[in-house]
Amino acid sequence: MSDPIAWRCRRGLLELDLLLSGFWAAHRATLEPDERAALERLLALPDMEIVDRIEGRVPAGDATLAALVERLNNFRDTVG
Repeated sequence: MSDPIAWRCRRGLLELDLLLSGFWAAHRATLEPDERAALERLLALPDMEIVDRIEGRVPAGDATLAALVERLNNFRDTVG
């Protein structure tokens, strides 16, 4: 069975691809439904908009999306 979120984590920017795919692989079993929904909203954005949110150049969005971006940054810091 295919995993649509895993497929959507694959991005045109290698660094973003590695971050999102690695995060999904490591945390998909532990994400709460609201976190999964926030990830899906994030994945609906173009690559550079995702990067801008992760890098803090633009606000992440609502509180759930901001928490997810923080979790992505923490993941990046631990694997990077």
